[in-house]
Amino acid sequence: MSRKVGRGIRKFTPRIARGLPVGAKILCTDNSGAKELRIITVFGYKGKLRKLGKAGIGDKVNVSVTKGKQDLRKQVLQAVIVRQRKPYRRPDGTWMQFEDNAAVLIKPGGEPQGSELRGPMAREVTLRWPRVSAIASKIV
Repeated sequence: MSRKVGRGIRKFTPRIARGLPVGAKILCTDNSGAKELRIITVFGYKGKLRKLGKAGIGDKVNVSVTKGKQDLRKQVLQAVIVRQRKPYRRPDGTWMQFEDNAAVLIKPGGEPQGSELRGPMAREVTLRWPRVSAIASKIV
């Protein structure tokens, strides 16, 4: 027995490959005083039971500062992922990949803590975080 299923119009939303699991150490690319961050949780990640959450470009994560200024260390802060080493595909068919994994510290409202961003930043971040993209020097 077979039945026909209507296909309809599907809205295309780009799915970025998530390459940073919980516990990953990443660089902090702003001038807030933090040097290295460790991912604690990923906001909005819905996965299976007992499976580690993963973050990709543009995701908001909870992080702890492992290297940097003494007043920032061992604090739980929020950050946005701006670069990842795992390749991901853009809607136009091109593949993107960066040399390192990096994030920018943000305040709870979405305002960046630093005043400048070192290195390139993915274009996908500019759509979700316009305030973070305002401090970027190079958008790829």
